[in-house]
Amino acid sequence: MTGVYAVVIALAVVVVLLGILVVGLLRSHADILRRLESVGAGLDGSPDRHGQITLTKRESAPVRERRVTGVTPDGDPLVASLSTGSDPTLVAFLSTTCSTCTPFWEGFESSLMHFGGHRHRVMVVTMGESEESPSRAQALAKPGVDVVMSSSAWSDFEVPGAPYFVLLEPATGRVIGEGSAMSFESLEEFLSDATNDRRWDLSRGVDDHSEEGRIDADLRRAGILPGDPRLYPRRGDIPEDGR
Repeated sequence: MTGVYAVVIALAVVVVLLGILVVGLLRSHADILRRLESVGAGLDGSPDRHGQITLTKRESAPVRERRVTGVTPDGDPLVASLSTGSDPTLVAFLSTTCSTCTPFWEGFESSLMHFGGHRHRVMVVTMGESEESPSRAQALAKPGVDVVMSSSAWSDFEVPGAPYFVLLEPATGRVIGEGSAMSFESLEEFLSDATNDRRWDLSRGVDDHSEEGRIDADLRRAGILPGDPRLYPRRGDIPEDGR
């Protein structure tokens, strides 16, 4: 009987150890799922389109490098300006080895495309030819799309990873919005919103990218509108000695 008890005890210990192992694996799996959800890569088939790309506040939009220096997939040196013409420039940072980038390689069909009824200039930027495959980039890109291989551009724009998108205003080179997207549909929605918001600003004479625009915005928030008497002090309101 002693032997039977020993076997039972050994089996019980094994069961307990297996239970602890299973619990640990389940916890690790749950943690992985939470991390995937946090970056918009959930496994439920219904990703949060609105949480995948963010709109940069227009009153604090940064000015980035206005040109991209690199080479084409053919190996030709190229310096491409980002602030020419009258169309917003969409810089798409893609990788030739990124599976999430595939819909964007397939979706970009020309260097000029319409999103939300507005025309945009499209430029795809990969890492440099020492870190990406030029032949693969050449095979993935549609014939009418501008592709630049430039690691320095990734550094200039502080790109955290692919796919990543930056929308630039043509005249100033300022960022209208930037972020990552998991689907072409979410990217189109973001571009439509960003472009319409910027056009809304311009149609009302609001240019929050300038110092004057920021001052005007502060005055409006304080309830001081154009024509307000407080903007035009009378002669007696200012001391003669300048104090």
